[in-house]
Amino acid sequence: MKSPRLAHVLVVTKDLPKMQAFYEKAFELTAEPTTDPGFVVLRAKDGAGIALHALPQEIAASFETKSPPDFREETCLKACFEVSELDAQRQRIVACGGQAKPPWEWAGTRFAECADPEGKVLQIYQAR
Repeated sequence: MKSPRLAHVLVVTKDLPKMQAFYEKAFELTAEPTTDPGFVVLRAKDGAGIALHALPQEIAASFETKSPPDFREETCLKACFEVSELDAQRQRIVACGGQAKPPWEWAGTRFAECADPEGKVLQIYQAR
């Protein structure tokens, strides 16, 4: 029996087109074909992906997001991306509408806490 394989992490979003564009540009993810206008899977070239699912209209209309976004650190999920050039990736995230805190280091690995355009916290890291 094969071990389970992580296919994607589902992220619920207020603005699906904006978030899709962010993850495509900031992380070079590619959208898979779908027949559901409120759902898209964005796949990495060599790994798992992120699925975006639009909030129902009445819920999406009940709150606003800021630009640049506040870090929504009260959420209990954080997507982590291994990158080859941490500083360049931080710049790309900001250029695509996200936020990036200053890098820090632990055990020879550099990290940076970031946020997507809706404030969902991400982490990028560059291994030694």
